[in-house]
Amino acid sequence: MSRNRPWHFRRQKPGARPGGSHAPRSHPAAHGQHPPHPHRPSTPGAAAYVEGVLQLKGTFGFVLSEDPKAGDVMVTGPGLKLAMGGDRVRARVTSAPGAVRRAGEIVDVLVHARQTVVGTFRRMGNLPVVMPEDDGPMVHLADLQSFVPHVGDIVTARIQTWASAQKAAQGVLTEVLGPRDAPGVDLQSLIRKHELPDAFEPEVIREADACGADVPDSAWPQRETFFNQRVFTIDGADAKDFDDAVHLERLAGPSAAASGEGGWRLGVHIADVAQYVKEGSALDQEAYRRGTSVYLSGTVLPMLPFPLSDNLCSLRPDRVRLTLSCVMDIDPRGQVVSARIVESAIRSARRFTYEEVEAVLKGEAVPNVTPEIASDVREMGALARLLREKRFGRGSLDFDFPEPDVVTGLDGRPTDIRRRERLESHRLIEDFMLLANESVARSMRHHPFLYRIHEIPDPAKLEKLHKTLELLGIQTPKHIDPHHPLVLQRVIQASAGTPVQAMVHLMVLRSLKQAAYSPVNKGHYGLASACYTHFTSPIRRYPDLIVHRILKEGLHAQARDAHWKKELTAIAGHTSRRERAAVDAEREYLDVQKVRLMESRVGGTFTGVISSVTNFGLFVQLNEFFVEGLVHITNLGKDYFVFDEARMTLRGRRSGQAFAMGQKVTVQLAAANVLKRQLDFQLLPAETSSPQHSKDVRARGHHPKDRKHRRRL
Repeated sequence: MSRNRPWHFRRQKPGARPGGSHAPRSHPAAHGQHPPHPHRPSTPGAAAYVEGVLQLKGTFGFVLSEDPKAGDVMVTGPGLKLAMGGDRVRARVTSAPGAVRRAGEIVDVLVHARQTVVGTFRRMGNLPVVMPEDDGPMVHLADLQSFVPHVGDIVTARIQTWASAQKAAQGVLTEVLGPRDAPGVDLQSLIRKHELPDAFEPEVIREADACGADVPDSAWPQRETFFNQRVFTIDGADAKDFDDAVHLERLAGPSAAASGEGGWRLGVHIADVAQYVKEGSALDQEAYRRGTSVYLSGTVLPMLPFPLSDNLCSLRPDRVRLTLSCVMDIDPRGQVVSARIVESAIRSARRFTYEEVEAVLKGEAVPNVTPEIASDVREMGALARLLREKRFGRGSLDFDFPEPDVVTGLDGRPTDIRRRERLESHRLIEDFMLLANESVARSMRHHPFLYRIHEIPDPAKLEKLHKTLELLGIQTPKHIDPHHPLVLQRVIQASAGTPVQAMVHLMVLRSLKQAAYSPVNKGHYGLASACYTHFTSPIRRYPDLIVHRILKEGLHAQARDAHWKKELTAIAGHTSRRERAAVDAEREYLDVQKVRLMESRVGGTFTGVISSVTNFGLFVQLNEFFVEGLVHITNLGKDYFVFDEARMTLRGRRSGQAFAMGQKVTVQLAAANVLKRQLDFQLLPAETSSPQHSKDVRARGHHPKDRKHRRRL
């Protein structure tokens, strides 16, 4: 195996780009492989079937249904031997009607998700096999090709015959990545497992190089120029792909554009990627296939080759760059009274980091920042706060999920995982991007267009959320209106500063649907927005590139409404799937990094908080490290523990000892399993404290501090 990373990989320190806000669902049980408590019988109910994608963990899994009325189903039994994680399956529900956690068994595999499996090479006697990383069914290797793997190596195999009730899956060896502990193997195995795009094809590179290294003078005279405006970028310290730049003018006194009351003129300038990535080109086809850039805890797999993403399209300081600009006039109440979209050219006056902008907002001196630019930044801060207050007033949700910063050593292994601080400067740029996305979407309401949607939640999930919140002492209306996110916003606010804050935010998030792309405008529930799109990141998101193409065609009176009506449904579906694949890969690689960090700490004692209670054990979030692990029910002591679904507790039948969310505990790390991405804890009973539920916390209060970076909204 080559130990060198493909040329298009770049080490990227944390903080350059956001994580996910409305990410794919992940059940608490997905962090461990342990099955439900064997002494807890299943109660058969009326026959019902659910179809969905299998999320597999050891001897059980979850069928994640796309039908909100069906809900997800926890599955066990022999049917798991036929399916792999990601497969579309059909499951029969075996639990009683109305059960909080539905259970069932797989009866059929409808569509296999992939032809390639990644796992550990083993021998059963003389028979070579691959044991998949996600605990899918074993694959017998009919042909090792010319490879000479060692037992324990991480390998890839191509499936030739799928498993059946009578026969194991058959395949051929396709690659030997190397020993599990070898540098880079964790990353390479995850890339293969999720079938993430590898190196760019030569034709794609040739097209990128042919675009040139700089913008010729002849490219911009036909565009509106903003060379006389103080335009600048705000990004992470190590970012190189600058999608967006901003400028702000104060409209003092009477102004027709601002309803005669003054206000602001905000310019959001986005890299004009569509100028270089032409429809149908090799560049375009590859960008579509990838769908998005993928950020794997320090490494980026870009959607576009670096000559474009890091240079020609990147809004670098003191360089003329082609842009698509959304220029908005905003009145003193924060209302956009007019917006126009133009092809433009800018020359960024400065490349700000978030930390530099934060210092300016605090009134601190920053080297090489002129008084005029400092004044612009402070004015931007005031406008951003006004826009945020207005957005919260209509019910926009703002989750306070602490995000991880993975600190690595020279060998690439994690040495620490810290909670990333979210600054006012992060919120500032997010507020401006949200406003531009809304303004662009509103301008295209009467044309075929690609929207970013977030549908209203399923009432049944909100009812379940209400019951769980009651257990935590957080009062909500008995019937949460799914059409009005303001109630959930108040729940989020009410939990701020309490021991259960993170858990409440996660439960609210899990009660919501996933955000996605759609040619039909269904609004964005989480942002309380009637009309929303993704316009601001075409370097790293294909939907934004499509939005730019549609806008540019309209600007040139070349609109192709019939074409886009035909194409947008497929584009929306594909890019939504690619986004989910990227989120899954990013989350899994972070899990790998967390387990790697804890490998050297097996046997250590840690304090933490119970973050979830299931019928097979407790999940505990450690205080010292940003990691979570499982205390299996068999490791709770000699008592017989009974799971109370209504109260979400485990209670000892003899002792009466109860475990609930928010309870402080002390645990010992018993095992760290990289292959299964799981940590196993042993409870230390003598150190266990009482539950720390907040009492009578009502759904009202101040806005919580949100420390997240730019997010997938």
